[in-house]
Amino acid sequence: MDGFEATANTLGLMAERQGDTLRVSLRLGTVDVAGDGARTRISIASETAAQLQSLRDLLALRLSQRGLHLAWQEHAKGRPANMSLARVEGIERISPSYMRVTITGPDLGRFARGGMHFRLLFGPEGAGWPELDAGGLTQWPGGVEAWHRPVYTTRQIDRMEGDAARIVFDVFLHESGRVTEWILTAGIGEEIALTGPVGSDPPSAGWIGIVADETAVPVAVRILSEVPASQRGRAVLFVPEADDIQEIAHPEGFDVDWVVRGAGVSPVTACRTLPIPRDDRFLFFAAERAEAVSVRETLSELGFSRKEFQAAAYWTR
Repeated sequence: MDGFEATANTLGLMAERQGDTLRVSLRLGTVDVAGDGARTRISIASETAAQLQSLRDLLALRLSQRGLHLAWQEHAKGRPANMSLARVEGIERISPSYMRVTITGPDLGRFARGGMHFRLLFGPEGAGWPELDAGGLTQWPGGVEAWHRPVYTTRQIDRMEGDAARIVFDVFLHESGRVTEWILTAGIGEEIALTGPVGSDPPSAGWIGIVADETAVPVAVRILSEVPASQRGRAVLFVPEADDIQEIAHPEGFDVDWVVRGAGVSPVTACRTLPIPRDDRFLFFAAERAEAVSVRETLSELGFSRKEFQAAAYWTR
């Protein structure tokens, strides 16, 4: 139990002891840990079946990396609760560097809450979709390492009859990308699989700053569409070409600057020159891994708390 508590504290998670039980709170739910030294009992709880599945898989993965394996309660086999099957309804090029994809599915309505993002699933050739084993853990044909599971942002979701919904998302095109290859050849009606929702909801603060490279423009656009009309802030969005600049909705008090690559400004320099207030603030930065690490270190040195910023790595050079 002490090991769980130490790990939770290292990760900045809330951990509290309730009698002989340690409760760790995550975005996906809660993990209760109890033991007598000889055996450890773990109970997990979440608001939705999808979150519960994600939490179960995450916990099993993290423990297996430490050489620990859990004996889960027996569970009905079948499709993971956090996975949905959908059909491609439309694909269109909206600018030189971006494509827009529309998908529909009978249970996509759950992606309307619980996070702005989802993962597309691309497995080994000829592999079937993932299924649950008798312990309720997701089994990936060929092994999870053989699957490409990129994260995308829901730009728009329209509820349909029952739990059905239509999801619209944008894809940044780049050479040799597996999703780029797929999107250029995918046909209407093609079946795809996605898991989620994942990630957090749009940030909340009196002032919000956004610096996003071309891979993160879709999430920046989603954030701008969700913040209150009275929101103050500034966004700096990078695109490869001038024709990639979009007309997007944003609050009147939120300045949006588009930067075309090659203008002599990088996401890191844009972040460092952003006029950021001293309090009631949140900064969202997303770009290449080394850039995200640099910004993370800079903001920490400037006194930003972990709750005042997110510096995300969207790709690796």
